[in-house]
Amino acid sequence: MSASTSALSMRSLWNRAWALSPPLAVSTVAMVLGTVLTTLGLFLDPRQLVGEPLWLKPTKFYVSLAAYNATVLYFFSFLSEQRRLVRISGNILAATSILEIIAITLQAARGVRSHFNVGTPFDAAVFSTMGIAITVLWVTMMVLAVALLRTRMADRPLAAALRIGFIAAVIGTGLGYFMTNPNAAQLEAVKAGQRMVEAGSHTFGAKDGGPGLPLVGWSTVAGDMRPAHFLGLHAMQVLPILAALLARRRHRSEAQRLAAVRATGIAYTGVMLVLAMQALRGLPIVHWDAVGLSALALVLTSALATAAATLRHPRVSAAAA
Repeated sequence: MSASTSALSMRSLWNRAWALSPPLAVSTVAMVLGTVLTTLGLFLDPRQLVGEPLWLKPTKFYVSLAAYNATVLYFFSFLSEQRRLVRISGNILAATSILEIIAITLQAARGVRSHFNVGTPFDAAVFSTMGIAITVLWVTMMVLAVALLRTRMADRPLAAALRIGFIAAVIGTGLGYFMTNPNAAQLEAVKAGQRMVEAGSHTFGAKDGGPGLPLVGWSTVAGDMRPAHFLGLHAMQVLPILAALLARRRHRSEAQRLAAVRATGIAYTGVMLVLAMQALRGLPIVHWDAVGLSALALVLTSALATAAATLRHPRVSAAAA
């Protein structure tokens, strides 16, 4: 692809994004720029926070929000007849994502935690503001999920991917609230007369900042809600990409592609929920007991049953889509 063709393609994408939601389009670009700057911070700033590079968390959030905003813009293209909903939702999602990332970046620049930090009135206010922002975003996602469920689409596999992916993202976002509850150690400290400096944690059964997987930092010694939270948030990218890849396989019937998307969606959502259960039970992602393995087996069985039912009753599937 030539430079001029690439430039025209980028301009076309920008024009489409701007037509759908100018604030969300600008927010997406801001997240991309933030990703570049915080990545530089990883190399230029040697400070550590909770056992990981100071700028790692902001970088992960910039990347995640850039992908999220771009995906929502794509989803908006299927809601073109609901212009008022798209306009209001775009404004809300842009504002909440910008507010969230400003708080995370500010706290990183100060060398303190953004999440769970209530050590000072200012830190508590920042954390509370983030909580309000993500709650508003979550409710807006629920409204959009309902709109997607009510929108008729000709491409049934893609429709299933969009709907399941967005619903899984709503669930995955909601899982984040489990991390905001004060844990037992924090409550015990308050009972002992100590001032609470942190409320909530990523991990269940150990302190944040212990041994974790490379790059992501997910705990390898205790339960950690971040894997389930991450998986849920990115369902809205994974499943539509799967539908797009399946669409290229012309030798597959629509019923076969729909079965594959639905089965994958059930498996994806099920694994997310099993990972959440694993975290709440205090077990890390690298350790599985009989209960966890049985839950995974149930998820696999449900996915296969969904595929079989879709293939066996294609007309019923057509009516449902």
